[in-house]
Amino acid sequence: MASSTNSTPPLQSGRHPKYRSVRPGPPSVASSPCILVIDDDDMVRRALVRGLRRKYAVTDLRDAETARALITAGTWFDAILCDLNLAGMSGADFFVNLQALDEQQASRVVILSGNPDGREDPRFAGREPRFLEKPSSIATIEAMLVDLFHQGARAA
Repeated sequence: MASSTNSTPPLQSGRHPKYRSVRPGPPSVASSPCILVIDDDDMVRRALVRGLRRKYAVTDLRDAETARALITAGTWFDAILCDLNLAGMSGADFFVNLQALDEQQASRVVILSGNPDGREDPRFAGREPRFLEKPSSIATIEAMLVDLFHQGARAA
């Protein structure tokens, strides 16, 4: 009778004391731009975080009230991706509030909306934020972010 084994040779498994395999950690995002994602749809929010965290330091929140509190406390975000239709404070209300609180941060807001008429919201009168329609690919979002970062660098 032949015996079966499920073990792999030590060098292949990384268990050999002289040749230990080391898993690389996640890439450092310390110098990466900080992105805030605000969306009350868990699946959408998680997908955005997964797609963006390869290049950016990402904070995600379910509501605009918490985002406003973070910014009021002094947290800086290089870009803010915010759903238009949120439970509680809407994305439009968040943007208008942020305009009064910190115009620089408000200039970094990108509204994500499945409603193309969201651009016409009267609360945006004369101070239109950037808009992206849902669904948008990560490539489209990243292109918007690159444009936003370049405009911020030119203004500085």
